[in-house]
Amino acid sequence: MEAIIIYTTASSMEEAEHIADALVGQQLAACVQIMPGVRSVYNWRGKIAQSDETLCIIKTEAKRFKAVAQAIEQIHSYEVPELVAVPIVHGSIDYLSWLNDQVESEI
Repeated sequence: MEAIIIYTTASSMEEAEHIADALVGQQLAACVQIMPGVRSVYNWRGKIAQSDETLCIIKTEAKRFKAVAQAIEQIHSYEVPELVAVPIVHGSIDYLSWLNDQVESEI
């Protein structure tokens, strides 16, 4: 199993909770941590923009990235939601085994 962490931001706590519930409920993610109070500064359509956002940290398997991305894109209010994945290089065997058990159904 190749475990990954996917980052996405949401416009509100409610949107983040909706994303988390959908991903965990569909066994696309083992866990989603929600962190409110993130301030993002970015360039959008040629202008510097700032937004207060809620960060979602999604733990899943690499083979689930496409399905997670599709689910987020269907739910998300943003025109271009953040979808960035990084590999989990090391982790406790027990935690990674639990993660695998949560998303083990076949794609």
